[in-house]
Amino acid sequence: MMIPRSKNLLHPIRSYIDARYPGWNLDAALRYLPVADYLRDRRPRWTLDVGSGGAGLSRYADQRVIEIDRLLPPGGPQVPSRTLRASASALPFRDRSVQAVVCLDLLEHLPAEDRRGVLSELLRVAGPHLVLGFPSGPEAERAERALDRLHRRRSGYSHPWLGQHLAHGLPDSAAVAAELRALAGSSGRRAQIREAGNVNLRLWFALYFLYLAGGPRARRAIGTTLLVLIPVLRHCHFGKTYRRILYVRLDADL
Repeated sequence: MMIPRSKNLLHPIRSYIDARYPGWNLDAALRYLPVADYLRDRRPRWTLDVGSGGAGLSRYADQRVIEIDRLLPPGGPQVPSRTLRASASALPFRDRSVQAVVCLDLLEHLPAEDRRGVLSELLRVAGPHLVLGFPSGPEAERAERALDRLHRRRSGYSHPWLGQHLAHGLPDSAAVAAELRALAGSSGRRAQIREAGNVNLRLWFALYFLYLAGGPRARRAIGTTLLVLIPVLRHCHFGKTYRRILYVRLDADL
């Protein structure tokens, strides 16, 4: 039986990706790789990834990572000794017991009134390093609304996680930074914060537009096949971006 030429061409690409980027996902890679680079320079003994979904930072960073999520994927964690089921609002760790804490794309899924409690808990368990990332800004919200409209036209209902974002409102990075400084100060610490953009907004919108409108083949390509472009795409954090990442250095008691 003749195999279609397109499948012949894709097979070596997918074989390479499976070997080079095992289990990776393009969207997750673009948000986790800058954080992995940041942590590599600081060499924490352990990093806690809060809201990982069971397949977070540990796939993209050559470091010791504990992943925690309230809802783990079906079938249980892939690395049981490093994955815990718990809520971000009640982390099962002692005060300042984890050298680095990472929390990406979680705040926007929470009602605004619940975010302060989660920020306080992240700060409580964090040692010197906290990294917090989330979609932010009116341009990002307009892009999400456009994609949600597309999803509703095609399916008749709102996209599950875009709908959550739009219902709760995207976090404002300046307000979150101010909240972090205030919470840190209330516990006698100083938070030094550097903010960076993550994933060019046009690129993010184009990828998700194709993902929602292009059918199964486009979804497979965006999820995995386009990982072959990671050496280039991982640097596309210029201009207006979809996500903001706050790199927080927590000083010792003042």
